[in-house]
Amino acid sequence: MTDAPARRRITLTAGIASLAGPSGAALSETGHLHLLASAPLLEMWLLATLAAFGVGIGVLSIYRGTKVAGMVCVLTNAPVLALYGFIAAFFTLGGTR
Repeated sequence: MTDAPARRRITLTAGIASLAGPSGAALSETGHLHLLASAPLLEMWLLATLAAFGVGIGVLSIYRGTKVAGMVCVLTNAPVLALYGFIAAFFTLGGTR
């Protein structure tokens, strides 16, 4: 059996990444996802890292030729990265609680 072409693998990865970041954020906001209940700040950094990975996969897939999957991936993960990245950085740098 032959391997899948690189373009199809990148498209599949971008599709999975476009769902992972927003799904993790939605589950976290509704209270159904508590990975690190004792360290909520670390959980924020984890969600921001997941969204940054999604944005990176989206940019890579745009560069490699799957433009629609890449744009969907970037546009779904960028707001999650902006929100959770800001919250995590704000509290890490000593913001008020």
